[in-house]
Amino acid sequence: MVYLAHAPASMVRLAYSEDIQPALDERVVIPLETRFDSFPALSRRVYKGFERHVSMGCPLRKGGLCPSHCKGSCASRLALAAANDNQDVPETIHRYVRLGFEEGPRIRAMLSDKTVAELDRLARYTLSECERTRQFVRFSRLSDGTYFSSFRPKADTIPLTCSYFAARMRGDRFCLLDPKHRVIAMHEEGDRRCTVNRLDDRLTRELSEHAADLAEGETYMHAMWKRFYDSVGLDGRDVSQRGYDLRTSWMPKRFWGGLTELDPTLESAMQADIPDPPSA
Repeated sequence: MVYLAHAPASMVRLAYSEDIQPALDERVVIPLETRFDSFPALSRRVYKGFERHVSMGCPLRKGGLCPSHCKGSCASRLALAAANDNQDVPETIHRYVRLGFEEGPRIRAMLSDKTVAELDRLARYTLSECERTRQFVRFSRLSDGTYFSSFRPKADTIPLTCSYFAARMRGDRFCLLDPKHRVIAMHEEGDRRCTVNRLDDRLTRELSEHAADLAEGETYMHAMWKRFYDSVGLDGRDVSQRGYDLRTSWMPKRFWGGLTELDPTLESAMQADIPDPPSA
């Protein structure tokens, strides 16, 4: 809306409503989402127009589409940056879109530009969180046969990664919940894709509580997996020994609470329910 109104970029700054800290000479306006019902459609229109504008004359485009390995995928980086939780996302995207419409396909070579570099940084972080989502999501089987996982990334990665889980778990019914961003991906047995929905606070809490309704024997399976993980791992990974820093680097501690293999509550289940392996 700012762009279509021909408002000078130097006179406008975009921010999330919860992060607004206006300067002495700034005035806060009402968020666009609350004033315009056509905002999503307008956003898609601007996005498609930006995509066409920056890709004109691109030698890598085939059949009107950018290849997945294209380093000049200038439009797709917008979606990745928008999924980031950083408070600078709105203004960075605002400046990047303006730059793209001004420079056109030349933006692909402007890697040292401050605006392009900042958007690339946000997009790369989202890609890192997508990879961590694929690595560290752990599903549990519920009493109704559904596989369920609750995961808290630092970016809105569930819509970007749910197709990966749909391909890996094609024959299963599962739900992947992100309570931080209040989004859920649901997959029915045999489907090729997931259905992604946004949730309110009440439904998010209800679904999070439903995760405790485990199927019979599921705790036993968790304990078995933890024992396998411990048996193939290397000794000496506590805080005082070598190897601990390597684990914290590749498996960030903020995910440890959701990792079955690092769940300390399974120690008692291992001792009580799982017999010791036979001696060699």
